[in-house]
Amino acid sequence: PVPPEPASDAEAVDGMNHRRKPTDRLAELGDLIDRAEGEEDKRDAGQHLLMDMRNIASAFLGNEEKLVRAMMDVVEESGLSPLLSYNCNQLDPAGHTCIGVLLETYFSFHTWPEEGVITLDMFSNGPLPLITVIPIIKRFFGILRDIENEGPGIILEDTEYDPTKVVLNWAHQLRGFRTRAERTSNYLDDESDLALWVTTNIDHQKKDEVFSYQTKMQRVDIWDILGSDATPNYFDMKSGPYPLGDPHYKNSEFANPERLLFLNGIIQSANDTQQVYAETLVHPAMFAHRNPKRVAIIGGGDGATLREVLKHKTVEQVVVLEKDEEFVQIAREHLKQNNDCSNQVGAVPVCFDDPRADIRYVDAIPYFKNSFDLDQGQIAEDEKFDVVIIDAEDPTVANTLNEEQFLDAIVGSLTEEGIVAVEVGAAPSIYDPPEDRSLNKIRDAFFKHLEKRIDSLFVYEESRCGFYEPHAFVVGCMNKICRNYWYSKSDAIDYEIYERIHPSVDKEPALFHFDGSTQHGYKYIPRAWEDLYCRREPEPEECKYRQLDLKKEVIDWNDNFEVKKDEDGNVGIYTTTEIQEGSYIMAEELAASLFISSETHKNLVDSTQSMPESNTVVIDNFIEFTEKYGRESLTEGPGSKVIEIGPSILGRRLKEREKTNAARIASFLPPLPTYSPVFERNRRMFDVLVVATRNIAKGEELLIFDD
Repeated sequence: PVPPEPASDAEAVDGMNHRRKPTDRLAELGDLIDRAEGEEDKRDAGQHLLMDMRNIASAFLGNEEKLVRAMMDVVEESGLSPLLSYNCNQLDPAGHTCIGVLLETYFSFHTWPEEGVITLDMFSNGPLPLITVIPIIKRFFGILRDIENEGPGIILEDTEYDPTKVVLNWAHQLRGFRTRAERTSNYLDDESDLALWVTTNIDHQKKDEVFSYQTKMQRVDIWDILGSDATPNYFDMKSGPYPLGDPHYKNSEFANPERLLFLNGIIQSANDTQQVYAETLVHPAMFAHRNPKRVAIIGGGDGATLREVLKHKTVEQVVVLEKDEEFVQIAREHLKQNNDCSNQVGAVPVCFDDPRADIRYVDAIPYFKNSFDLDQGQIAEDEKFDVVIIDAEDPTVANTLNEEQFLDAIVGSLTEEGIVAVEVGAAPSIYDPPEDRSLNKIRDAFFKHLEKRIDSLFVYEESRCGFYEPHAFVVGCMNKICRNYWYSKSDAIDYEIYERIHPSVDKEPALFHFDGSTQHGYKYIPRAWEDLYCRREPEPEECKYRQLDLKKEVIDWNDNFEVKKDEDGNVGIYTTTEIQEGSYIMAEELAASLFISSETHKNLVDSTQSMPESNTVVIDNFIEFTEKYGRESLTEGPGSKVIEIGPSILGRRLKEREKTNAARIASFLPPLPTYSPVFERNRRMFDVLVVATRNIAKGEELLIFDD
């Protein structure tokens, strides 16, 4: 059939009513909306859609009449502005290049019949999202190739080939100039995660929209993607038909797509790494508490955080405060892996249905403000929480969650040894400016407010959560006792996991990522956090001592000191050389000091009471030594001790600073702050290092200030 003549300019303008109402899914079209009288619709920004298709019938790709008809069908069914004109050129030896001009859009394509390939290009500055046109284009242009009569067309050796399917690659991008507010509010903007991960990448082998919906609270997008160079992971291979390492697994044929969740265009989780993220958020906080029974989760509507909390045997109740009930139902259907508790011994299949889970569809902000107070604590019926986990919008970018009264209410909701945990966005770099003068100023305000309200604040990073950059997390404690658990040895954490985590049905480890060694890594905060902290104004006092001064001399024991008795018979350490002010005293010997946790000390004492007296002599002597030469650690936690074991133990300690000539660095510093990456990274150096506080003459006794 001969294609109909395109509408004239006058007809197109006169009959213009092509705008449509928003729809629940990207691929649906809404009802038409007539333009208001006199309304302007000119924009300096638009959308660009690129599509590549192969395995297309050569008879279709070489027929201009069929190609033009397909273009007109797409324009008509999609609701784009009317086609004003078109032009096609036949290529030698085969193929066509065509372009259609619409009122606010152009539609062009180029065909290679022998190869079975067509590339399409569309631009529009109209309001209709071009991404909704993709399935329509595929339906009218995706005419499957007749392999038997036309041949296979182009075959790429390094990619999977299925002659029964049309291969479609596409990318969508917003073009032109927009204000920052316009860019931030558009979930398809190039700066959104949805665009970065899905819509702007044309190389994905698979890019399937699983679910897209605008709830009353937020936009939810769930996509399955398979990258261009994807290969099966370990679990894909285990479930595949061939043994591990088989050559069949070298391409993407047996690789499962990755399911991605976006809320308002922001990436939330990927099915391959969601367990790493959830464990990273939950377990450091849970194991920093000795016996967490009552836990609150702010947000967490996908169920992954709830799943991890329910693994703890100590937990009696989990209150989930999720304001978007529709999202929870979406997660039940499309994100089942996130809320699957079926592998936990004694648990119900779906985490939301666990009797310990109290799911409340409420806004957490008024809930906390109406239930708890910073000074009064509990002011309503609900009891306090041992652990509060924030798994909603990032409070370091969301002003609503960063409201001081809300944060105060969270602190007021915590028990005496309560803990709060939250993810605080992408980790900083050493090149970042002070956070109060950067894009992270909300995070800076969040930190500084919590520093005024709680006792200890720990920051840690995880690079395996599935994001493009490492993300940072915070654990805040109401009581310094949590420092004992935070700095526990890795084997102690592993034992706690064994004791406190419910076993799994399949006998595999119940925790996929977190263990004692993982927690051991979290203790050592990266250098960038220390640098940012020391860029605060005024500079924190401890920043002056965060590394050894290379201009100062290190005075070791050999050839520089001797042990003598004074006139009264008191043993002391005397210098055999002159020592300049600021020099480091016996640094190597002091670095060998022992650190013993309060739990270890308690176990040693307990063991002497359960053993025959004749067998406890050595332990008794050691305990006596720790009492005589040990002192409380500044940073390791209440009851933890630092025990000097070198010749420095012979040096006299005085409590009058003016009578001394040396002191530990810690004596120059303020008390341990709530948050100080300098203390956390250099805690043992501060605990042991001694410096000369004035010039010390040859033959003078070393007198160390000890407060």
